[in-house]
Amino acid sequence: MRWLRGWVIRLGSVLDRDSRDRELADELEGHVQMHIADNLLRGMSPQEARREALMKLGGVTQTAERYRERRGIPIVETLLQDLRFAARMLRKNPGFTAVAVLVMALGIGANTAMFSVVNAVLLKPLAFNDPDSIVTLSSLWKKSGHHGQVSAPDYRDWRDQSSAFESMAY
Repeated sequence: MRWLRGWVIRLGSVLDRDSRDRELADELEGHVQMHIADNLLRGMSPQEARREALMKLGGVTQTAERYRERRGIPIVETLLQDLRFAARMLRKNPGFTAVAVLVMALGIGANTAMFSVVNAVLLKPLAFNDPDSIVTLSSLWKKSGHHGQVSAPDYRDWRDQSSAFESMAY
């Protein structure tokens, strides 16, 4: 449960970044002030005490950056930053945005249509009990030796007179 609490806190820091940054700045400034007060008690001048306090903390900006990296979820922060940048760029160029959205919509629609056809024709099994027993009949043209479509009268004759097939369709 401890790790879950840690992730919830990290996610909260991503979503509530401004207030967390203010709290961090206030805390760091408090530490700087405490070190300055200690240095003043040791007899340093105010400028020297502040300089020494900042050096002792290792740079307030670097400390704040290290803390920000550890408190959040870097991949989520980067994703949000990229999404904000993309939204700014798309608002900046409305013509490009309209064309990009249209192209994406057409691409997604075409992809969906093609998948639906492939799924219905190739991937789904046939709606027959025994699809291996399905056959195609054709007529042989004696003069040319080619196979061709069955004529309507031949089909009716085969359907009505044949007992070899369970059923026939044209």
